[in-house]
Amino acid sequence: MVPRVLAAVMGLAVRRPAAVAGAVLALAAAAGLLALRLEPSTGLDTLVGRATPGHAATQTLHRRFGDDAVYVLVRESAARVALTDDLGRVLGLEGCLSGNVPQGVAPPGGARGPCARLARSRSVKVVFGPGTFLNEAVGQISDQLRAAAAGQTREAASAGRAAYRRALRAGLGDRQARVARRQAREAVAARFYQELLALALRYGLTSAPSLDDPRFVARVVFDDRKPAGTPKARLASIFPGRDGALIHVRLRHGLSEARRRAAIADVRAATRMPQWRLSRGDYAVTGAPVVLEELSASLGSSIAVLLAVALIVMALTLPMVFRARLRLLPLLVALAATAMTFGVTALAGVPLTMASIAVIPVLIGLAVDYAIQIQSRIQESGPPLSRAARQVARRGAPTIAVAGAATAAGFLVLVLSPVPMVRGFGVLLVVGIALALGCALTLGIAAQALADKRSVRAREREGDATASMPGAAPRGARARTAALRPAGALGAATRRGAGRGYANLVAT
Repeated sequence: MVPRVLAAVMGLAVRRPAAVAGAVLALAAAAGLLALRLEPSTGLDTLVGRATPGHAATQTLHRRFGDDAVYVLVRESAARVALTDDLGRVLGLEGCLSGNVPQGVAPPGGARGPCARLARSRSVKVVFGPGTFLNEAVGQISDQLRAAAAGQTREAASAGRAAYRRALRAGLGDRQARVARRQAREAVAARFYQELLALALRYGLTSAPSLDDPRFVARVVFDDRKPAGTPKARLASIFPGRDGALIHVRLRHGLSEARRRAAIADVRAATRMPQWRLSRGDYAVTGAPVVLEELSASLGSSIAVLLAVALIVMALTLPMVFRARLRLLPLLVALAATAMTFGVTALAGVPLTMASIAVIPVLIGLAVDYAIQIQSRIQESGPPLSRAARQVARRGAPTIAVAGAATAAGFLVLVLSPVPMVRGFGVLLVVGIALALGCALTLGIAAQALADKRSVRAREREGDATASMPGAAPRGARARTAALRPAGALGAATRRGAGRGYANLVAT
């Protein structure tokens, strides 16, 4: 069964070489264009199966609180960040990154700046940093003070009314009852001011809390029991040490690769805006999403690099080790098979992973090997090509096909891996092996058939050119003369006899 199928495929390539080669190259070109649409992916789905408990828990976490944080490292001492005007700049940067632009207010940097783009895209779920924390602390303390003052007013009024009624029930006059009411109110107010004074002494407050009050900020941020400028341990998420601070930017869950890439680029652009420039420091953008985004960008460029290097190495190696006609034909076969493989990947909507890149050199090596073996067996069988193709289809090609099937079966075992990226590597390589064999049996044979036809036409043109030389007998006459010319010793004797007869005739 297999030899008949192989003979039919190879026979078609011999009979219709131009059509077969054109069809294969057209498919390879179309697949290559599709492969250009592949989007690199370094997401969690490429590393952990969706059915695992860890994947489900991580997805729930990301849906509720956003994806892994992009960190903006404030590379300046914690004391300068918290106690100088740089705190206002950091707070402004955090507001820009959050995308919260008040209605009717022009965003910093203009309508085309990174702050405006982040506001329009809504790619950021939450931002938390030193500026946001301290501003929130000031707001909450102020709210509590206002709430406490309002409560004190209500409590004083209630205590005054109760004292007034008690005085009236005790038989005192209205004037005395009003005095009792005033005293009750003053007692409540005195107790409130004592509590307020204790709070002020605790936080060093001489007025309402404000970000412009260094003493208040220092009491909130720094630990008095440690060397100056050492943040409190409970603030380690935003002040991890004395030498800097961290801004957490959590992107929304479910962003596409393009939107995530654009959001990270906008975060970087925002940190370079002059409005947020620090007096003695700068910003650095890092975090898992940033590293993965850089890895995704390198994946896209590494395909071209790996493919170019593999092609150059093969182009230099084949002429030295493959002593045959059309020495670079196996390389063309490998290139077509690789383009088709990644075109199928793009057509199936499978993302490009780190493991997919590793398929390229392996697939090129296997495709070159299959093409060399088939081409060598065709040339060993000798002309004509149609007979050689039939012989190879019976004897050599089935062995190569079995070897390819065994190789594919070995890689197919990777489908059992729990890592999706490894499974994708195995499936992609199996598809590539099948396409490599197909290209070697079609494009490889068709190219040899076209080369043979060109050689025949070249010999015919050379023969026509020789026949057209001055004094040369027509090709048909030369053929007839050669056919009638005696051969061997008999021919030589005949020529000598003819020579003597001619000489006697001249003498007479």
